[in-house]
Amino acid sequence: MPPEVKRPTIKDIAKAAGVGVVTVSRALNDKPDVSEATRGRILALAEEMGYRPNRHARFLKLTHNPAIAVMMKGIDNPFFGRMLDTMETAVRERDHLLTVVKVPHWGDEVEEAITLVDEEMVAGVIFLGGSFSHEARVFERMRVPFVLSTVSRLDKVPDGMYSSVSVDDELEAARAVRHLIDLGHRRIAVLGVDPADVSVGAQRVSGYRHALEEAGIAVDEELVRYEVLDQEDPYTFEHGYRLAQRLLAERPDVTAVFAIADVLAIGALRAIREAGRRVPEDLSIIGFDGITIGDFVEPRLTTLAQPPERIAQLTCDILFDQMASGPVQHVFVPGMIREGGSTAPAPAL
Repeated sequence: MPPEVKRPTIKDIAKAAGVGVVTVSRALNDKPDVSEATRGRILALAEEMGYRPNRHARFLKLTHNPAIAVMMKGIDNPFFGRMLDTMETAVRERDHLLTVVKVPHWGDEVEEAITLVDEEMVAGVIFLGGSFSHEARVFERMRVPFVLSTVSRLDKVPDGMYSSVSVDDELEAARAVRHLIDLGHRRIAVLGVDPADVSVGAQRVSGYRHALEEAGIAVDEELVRYEVLDQEDPYTFEHGYRLAQRLLAERPDVTAVFAIADVLAIGALRAIREAGRRVPEDLSIIGFDGITIGDFVEPRLTTLAQPPERIAQLTCDILFDQMASGPVQHVFVPGMIREGGSTAPAPAL
């Protein structure tokens, strides 16, 4: 029998190309941060050398390493869905698998993570969504690196105990409300959360209040709309629909609405149409997040858009830096107003 021909590896290609193994891996997997000239040279060498990826060996390596756990509050949130795709890719590139754990809105994601780390083979934790009211003592029990993603810095926890990546929810919410104010609106409602809620929604409602106060507009508490929910997720189309129904029935004089999440805004659009009001001719509405479905409703939703892929990638980069004994980091990523057709100048009185 002829001798078995040695199968070329990524290391062989890297040596032939005069580049690092990571560069070859990114080129072969069509990832960014590789010049087109280098990518073309690597692909040509791989073809010439007869390289074929060993999928079985790759999977064994993935499953051998401890997993990265994502503690996810809001499993149905389309914004989080886009983040998970980026996180999955980033984690697999580093030879780990991603484990997603659904945590109900009223659950304690940190306690659940501590239990998971104690019972499972977990190398790091990402908190995707969650509460900003945790205290330092609970984080002291976390035995692996972790990052808060889409949750900004915590008042009761020293900065040096954790990392975070998010937009500045209060600042960006104020920006969204100022967009309505700049259009001449003065009777602006907010579709928010119960004041006892400790999710980012409370920070966005606070941004609404600050924007009105800075513009010299008194906050009308009747226009701060929420429900006291018993173990129910407030970030749903149905919740936005119910809030808008009651708002329009009780305060038909409102000319604009800020919804603290796009799903609430989209639910509200249906209630507005059913009430015989036109958007944006009679009533303007702006959301928060920038989910894809907002581009496919009528009218297209104006929103304060977050960059989900950038937040997700930074979250993973910081987590793996910490796993390599790097420092904790706190990063605010800017959002931006993405104008659709749901906002317009306030109607003339």
